[in-house]
Amino acid sequence: MAGLAGEPDLMGKTVLCSSMSMGDTVSLTCDDPEFEAEMKANALTPEEAKSIGCPPVQWDDEAELGPDMGQDPSLVSAEPTYTPRTPDPATAARVNQAWDRIERWLGAHASATLRKLKFGADPQNLAGWETDNGRRLPDDLYVSYLRHDGADGNLGAGFQLPPSYGLLGLFEIDSINWGYCQELVMEGDLDAADPENGTWHGSFLAVGSDGTGRELFIEPRTGRVGEARAQDKVEYDGPMGWPSHLTMLEALAGALERGEALRDWYPVVTAGCELRWAEEPAPLRQGCAGGPRPSPTPTPTEEPIPEKPTAEELRAGGCLPSRRTPGRTTRARVPGPRVTAEVNAVWRRIERWLARKAPVTYKSLLPPARPLDVARSEAAMGLRFPDDLRASLLRHDGAGSWGFGPAPFYELMSAKHIRSEWKMLCDIGLDDSWWHGRLIPFAYANDGGNLFVDTRTGKTGEFFNEEGLTLEGDVVWPSYLALLKATTRSLETGRPIRGWRPKVVKGELGWESTTRR
Repeated sequence: MAGLAGEPDLMGKTVLCSSMSMGDTVSLTCDDPEFEAEMKANALTPEEAKSIGCPPVQWDDEAELGPDMGQDPSLVSAEPTYTPRTPDPATAARVNQAWDRIERWLGAHASATLRKLKFGADPQNLAGWETDNGRRLPDDLYVSYLRHDGADGNLGAGFQLPPSYGLLGLFEIDSINWGYCQELVMEGDLDAADPENGTWHGSFLAVGSDGTGRELFIEPRTGRVGEARAQDKVEYDGPMGWPSHLTMLEALAGALERGEALRDWYPVVTAGCELRWAEEPAPLRQGCAGGPRPSPTPTPTEEPIPEKPTAEELRAGGCLPSRRTPGRTTRARVPGPRVTAEVNAVWRRIERWLARKAPVTYKSLLPPARPLDVARSEAAMGLRFPDDLRASLLRHDGAGSWGFGPAPFYELMSAKHIRSEWKMLCDIGLDDSWWHGRLIPFAYANDGGNLFVDTRTGKTGEFFNEEGLTLEGDVVWPSYLALLKATTRSLETGRPIRGWRPKVVKGELGWESTTRR
């Protein structure tokens, strides 16, 4: 994708490209053969990729396997066995003591979160991960996984580290790293892979994610905890930088027990008895005590793991567009000037109102998305974003966790979050009443729902895990821009928007129901 540089309104030559990934194999096709060859030539070589701890990219026209990418079942060897190791006893004792303290507090004050912590990882899986990756986890992280292999919810959202990092499991390390690594390799920028001053390195171990492109990671050479955000330099001295994973766990336990801030955030408990973090202290909610999560029995009853949709089912559900077709091609472009002017005018009104009335929420607005990031999301989804949504992303690439969004509890998503949420929903299952690949999620609710735009009609709708799709009623607007305008009018006038009135508490925008109970 090319033709854009500097400010989003600068136009140049447009090149149409399509791309698709399958494992480490990438298919890339551009309507300019010279530009396609240049992109491939600029990518890191396999040796360069390995030097930064990343798997190399193999172009599909250079792959050695046949088109089925398959393997004769008769040649598959038996599942290997691994020998778990014994971590340092002193470190193990401290990690387990920290988790004991955290679990006791959760049991007394936020039992719903306690029950969302997953059981410990199988020692065989830990040993297998280290063998397959050819490296060792730091002992404190190794023991922590033996205690809890992440948490329930999308990207571990069932247990959150400040301000909103979900606790990731062992195999999510590879998933997060693969996404960052492929971007580094495709861009061919070795400098960006500097573990001290770059944007990411293939050796990093992701232990937390907020689902919007921010990760909490461990640098394994030193054991330090740092923070990463796409395209930004990694931070070790930021709000959640720590000397080690163990130091962070012990500080977390102390903050919970004393009711004090962990760096800048205080522990609070929601109406659903879940632990969250806020910039101001609040009295702990009563009635949220509960027993510990039941221990797994020696012969647990395992629920069947749902099969992933087949390629045919994905394609029929709009989640696997055909390769090298116009629907799969994405243009690195800007929206029309009229739509851009309308969207920017609405955003100026929102920004003025938030800056005066809700400065905390105003600070949650993120900088503009790069046109390239929007184009990559379109390419991965095989969809063309409506001009009003594209113009909005080019003004603000969504909002931070618990940030600005439509009533009653939504936060606007970044271009990358849109792509990851769409892929997650496509991977879970496909049904015209549950989810379809033609839908573009654009606003996220921390209880698992989202608002979306239907690319067939341009109308908005709502999705929830328990209910599937809602395509009629109060959640439907003629377009994304119509919803944004209605939200703006509600902010400026104080009048309700379909049953929800804006309310500001300590500089933070919220929405209260006008329905009498």
